[in-house]
Amino acid sequence: MTMRSRRPLPASPARQRGIAIITAVAVAALVASIAAFMAFRENLWLRQVENQHDLAQAQMVAHASIDYTRLILQEAGRNSSVDSAIQEWTTPITSMPVEQGSAGGHISDVQGKFNINNLILNGAQVSQPDLDTFKRLLEEVGLSADLAPAVLDWIDTDSDTRDPGGAEDPYYLSLDRPRRAANRTMFDISELAQVKGFNEQSVKLLAPFVVALPQRKPVNINFAPPEVLAAMLPSLDIATAKNIALSVRTQPFANLDDFRKALSEKAAAEVQSDYMDVK
Repeated sequence: MTMRSRRPLPASPARQRGIAIITAVAVAALVASIAAFMAFRENLWLRQVENQHDLAQAQMVAHASIDYTRLILQEAGRNSSVDSAIQEWTTPITSMPVEQGSAGGHISDVQGKFNINNLILNGAQVSQPDLDTFKRLLEEVGLSADLAPAVLDWIDTDSDTRDPGGAEDPYYLSLDRPRRAANRTMFDISELAQVKGFNEQSVKLLAPFVVALPQRKPVNINFAPPEVLAAMLPSLDIATAKNIALSVRTQPFANLDDFRKALSEKAAAEVQSDYMDVK
């Protein structure tokens, strides 16, 4: 038997042209993909640079606003020992155009609200007058005064649960989303949403009347809402409190004696300089 070897037949010219076309299309697609990717990366980089530029501009506007605020408050402090709504610093700044945007705002004295951190003295001791005020304030806005013990447990430094209604670590660690009681002063009123008995709606109801300031401060009666005034003075009815809160917008009190003159004899006797002020 004779063995014969077979050599592969050379590719036809048409087949070679087809392979060349496919190769050329593949190379073109690859080049187009690389070019598109490079264009996308360049566009992304340009956007990042633009964002950084805009952020730097916004920060400069914010810093300028803070510096302006400091200046006008310093000027107000030199000219008056009373803070009220008739002073220049309370005038809102209308929105002014800045590059690629606008800026404006207003300054408000949050010391007109009840400082929730006043509830606890020296980390553990309860301030009974402030606690009584807070309970009345809760009721003024339509909430239960029984929420107060849980707030006390949240900001005091001990781990003892107050009854009724208090809560410390054992309660919070048993929740679906466990956490611990803060056992420190509040940084912001939004923390109330984490306290036993509170939810988004109750915090929203209470937020216009309370604030979390780091140091113990009296309430500025020239900015206090009617609900806060009525909560601080049990003998002051809400209707009279609303009239007072309206009148101080144009005729603020120069001192606590002026404030007492606007009250009934019983309510005037409840005014204490440790808890109320005009600055």
